[in-house]
Amino acid sequence: MKLKLPCDAIDFTTRDIYGRPFQLSGLSGKRVMLSFFRDAACPYCNFRLYELTHQHKEWKKSGLEIVAVFSSPADEVREFVARHPRPFRMLSDPDLSIYHQYGIEQSFSALFRALIFKGPRIVKGVAKGGRPRPNPHVKIVPADFLLDNHGRVVDIWYGRDTADHIPLERIQSFINAFPIQSLQDAEMQIKELKKENAQLRKALLKLGKRKLIDPSTSEKASDSC
Repeated sequence: MKLKLPCDAIDFTTRDIYGRPFQLSGLSGKRVMLSFFRDAACPYCNFRLYELTHQHKEWKKSGLEIVAVFSSPADEVREFVARHPRPFRMLSDPDLSIYHQYGIEQSFSALFRALIFKGPRIVKGVAKGGRPRPNPHVKIVPADFLLDNHGRVVDIWYGRDTADHIPLERIQSFINAFPIQSLQDAEMQIKELKKENAQLRKALLKLGKRKLIDPSTSEKASDSC
């Protein structure tokens, strides 16, 4: 079943294509784009990865983390996608368990629409390393989810065909809507408050110790006995 706004991101634990542990909630405090692709050899997917790679440097400065999920085994993702440096996390989900959690659909009609109307992207994808090959998940329709720094899904894009991803302009609008500077300012204020709190506690502790060893205090106490 497709996700509907408003909703919290569905947490999951897995390993990336290099075997490193990954948990979505581990990115708490950061804004995230969770992107579901088809198979690693898909020309459409390879061209989209090329686009994201070129945008990533600027988006990273704005505090956006990209997580790309593929239906192919990890070795195929490394063969077709990761042979070019990719500056973001890539996950393999050949059992489609994460796909099912996020309501990713499969559709022959969506595949035909892409073949008919998105021909130029196939050519561009082949040029970027994509090579169509038989696979059991050829009907998967891509989807993208934008998460705020609290782990809430604030935008959802279910593809209309097998080449359709959320527009880059829409991702930029999401970034602009949550300026990273305001997050940094808040973090700095918290750090300053913690520092001041620690200093205050230290001062109070010293003051308490002085009262305990102050001779005038002891004399007054003995006089009152």
